Amino acid sequence: MTPAIAAPRSVRWPGRCPAGGETERGVVLVWVALLLTVLLGFTAWAVDYGHWLRERTRMQKAADAAALAGAVFMPENSGGIAFTTARQVAARNGYPDGVGGISVAVSVGAYPNQLRVRITRTVQNRFAQVVGFATTTLRRTAVAEYQRAVSMGSPSSRYGNDPEPGGPYPDFWGNVFGPASSKQKGDAIQSRLCIGTVDNCAGTNTDYDPNGYFYAVEVQSMASPLRVQAFDPAFAHVGDNCGPNNGGSNLAGAAALPPNFNPVFPVPDPAVRYDPAATSRYCTGDQFFTDQAGNTQVPWTTWRVLGPDDTPGDPSDNPQVCAVEFPGYRGDLVAALTATTPQAGAPGVFAAYFRQWYTLCTIPTPQVGTYFVQVQTATRLNGSPAPFGGGANRWALRATLAGSGSGVRLYGWGRMGIYANSPAANTSFHLARVLPGSRGRTLVLTFFDVGDAAQAGTITVLPPPDANLGPAFAGCTYTPPPGPSSGPPWGAFTPTAPGCAITNVHSSTYNGQWIQVRIPIPDTYTCDHADPFGCWTRIRFAYPAAVQDTTTWTAQMTGDPVRIIE
Repeated sequence: MTPAIAAPRSVRWPGRCPAGGETERGVVLVWVALLLTVLLGFTAWAVDYGHWLRERTRMQKAADAAALAGAVFMPENSGGIAFTTARQVAARNGYPDGVGGISVAVSVGAYPNQLRVRITRTVQNRFAQVVGFATTTLRRTAVAEYQRAVSMGSPSSRYGNDPEPGGPYPDFWGNVFGPASSKQKGDAIQSRLCIGTVDNCAGTNTDYDPNGYFYAVEVQSMASPLRVQAFDPAFAHVGDNCGPNNGGSNLAGAAALPPNFNPVFPVPDPAVRYDPAATSRYCTGDQFFTDQAGNTQVPWTTWRVLGPDDTPGDPSDNPQVCAVEFPGYRGDLVAALTATTPQAGAPGVFAAYFRQWYTLCTIPTPQVGTYFVQVQTATRLNGSPAPFGGGANRWALRATLAGSGSGVRLYGWGRMGIYANSPAANTSFHLARVLPGSRGRTLVLTFFDVGDAAQAGTITVLPPPDANLGPAFAGCTYTPPPGPSSGPPWGAFTPTAPGCAITNVHSSTYNGQWIQVRIPIPDTYTCDHADPFGCWTRIRFAYPAAVQDTTTWTAQMTGDPVRIIE
C-alpha cells in the first residue's frame, strides 16, 4: 500500500510577501487614512467647539448687558429708547446689528416691563470647514425685567389741582415743607425738626432727605416744545384755610384790587383769583410755622427740571435743563402784588407767580424719555444753604407738549408729599400704578401722619377699576401705630379689615406716625397698561367730615428693581 504523502507546508521566504500581501497593506493604508480623517475631524471639532464656547459666552454677556440697559426704560418707552439703547449696548460690546453676520433682535417680553434681546452671529469655522462645515450659527438670548419706581398720584399730564376754569381738581395739592418745620405736621422728607413724639425722630428727623421730591415727566412722542409749569410755586403765607386776614396776609385786600392793577403783569380777575374763602379753588393753603427757637424765616423753594439719562432709576444724577428759585413771602399781599420790581432773589414780580401757572422750563426739542422735576427747600441754586425757614408750600404741576397734554404724563416718583383738602367726607385719590409685570410681587405702601381730621374715619386701598380683581384687594396686612421707631422695623403686621381697609384712623393715634400696608398682587393679575388711566390703584378717605391733611406717601414693589430673568 502506498503511504500517504503529507501536503507541503507553505514556506515564508525572507523578504518576500505571501500571496495577497499587497492587499493587506492597502487595507492598512485605508484604515490609517480613515483614522487620520477622524482625528482631524475631532481636532477640528475640539478647536472650533472651544471657539464656539468662548463666542457664546461673549454673546451672552453682551445680550445680558443690552437687556439690562434697555429694560430700565420699560414699559412706557418700549418701542423707542428701550430698543435703541439695547442695540447700542450690544454694539459697544462687539455685536453691532447688521454688521459681519450679526443680528440683534429686541422685543417686549412676556410682560410689558420685560425686554428680550436675542443676538445671532454666523461664525467662520477654522478647521471644521475641512470636513464640510464652513460656518456655524450661534444664538444667545437674555430677558431682563425692570420694576421701576412706582408711579404715584396722577395718570395724566397734571399733578394736583388745576384751579383754572375747566381744569381738573382732584382735591389735593403737592406739598413741600421748609427745613425748620416740625415733622409731625406731615412732611417726613423735608422737615428737619422734631417736636413731640414722632417716628424716626431724635432731635432731628432721620427720614430727612435734602434732595426733596422728584416728579417724573414722561415724554412719549417727538412733538415739541415741552413746557413744564408749576402753579403757585413760591411759599406765600395765606393759612391752611386762607381767610380775609390770616396772619396779616390781607387776602381780602388783594381780592378788592381792580382788574389789571399791576402794569408789569396784569391780572384780570383779582376778585376771583384772590378770593379769601376756604372754598376757593385758588386756595393752596400755604401755612407758616415757627420752630422751637421762634424762627421767623419762611421757606425758600428751589425747582429744577432734569433731562433724561441712561440711569432713569436714579434721577438725582440726571443733567439739569432748567432751574428757578423763589424766596418765601410772609406779609401784606396787596403790597407784594402791586410791586413792579421782583422780590430779592425772585425770578419776576410777585403777581406773575402767586396763584398763577408759572413756566419752570420750556424745552424746544424734547427727546422721548423721562424728565424729572425736583422740588426742595434745603439749597439755593448757587449751592449755598437756603434760609432755614418753616412752613408748608402747596402747589401743582402740569406739562404740555405741543400745546396739549397728549404724549406726556406727570406723576410722583416713588414718593410724594400732598395736602389733601377735600370738602367731601368720602373721596378717592389716584395712589399708585401697578402694572401686569408686578404679578406675584407685593405692593408696599407707607403713609406718614394720615388721619388729621375732626373725627375718626376709614382709609381703604382700592384695586384698579380695570383690573381683574373685583372691587377689593385680598390678603392685605398693615402695621398699626406706633410706627417703626417704637421697636423693630415696622413691628408686627396684622390683617386689615376686609377689602384692604384700615378703620378708626384719627389724629390722636396716627399723628406723626408711619404705617405700612402690604398688598399681595396675585399671579393672575392683569390690567390695561396701554391706557394711561389703566392699572391705577386708588386710596379712599371716608370720614364724617371734610379732610384737610398734610401727609407723605411712598410706594414700591418687592424684589430687585432690574434683573435678568431668562
